[in-house]
Amino acid sequence: MVIVDRNKCIGCGACSSICDKVFEMKEGKAQVKKGQEKTTLPCAKEAAESCPVEAIKL
Repeated sequence: MVIVDRNKCIGCGACSSICDKVFEMKEGKAQVKKGQEKTTLPCAKEAAESCPVEAIKL
């Protein structure tokens, strides 16, 4: 399960740049695209590891 903690998110956009199939920016914060919550794409893990404030949990 992919979850973005919108309270922690600083809106840097790194996750959506790394994995635009899973993440999108909305109202200045990252969110998981509908239907991608259970993705196993390798880029989702890379995006989570790249998040500077650790707002993405897998």
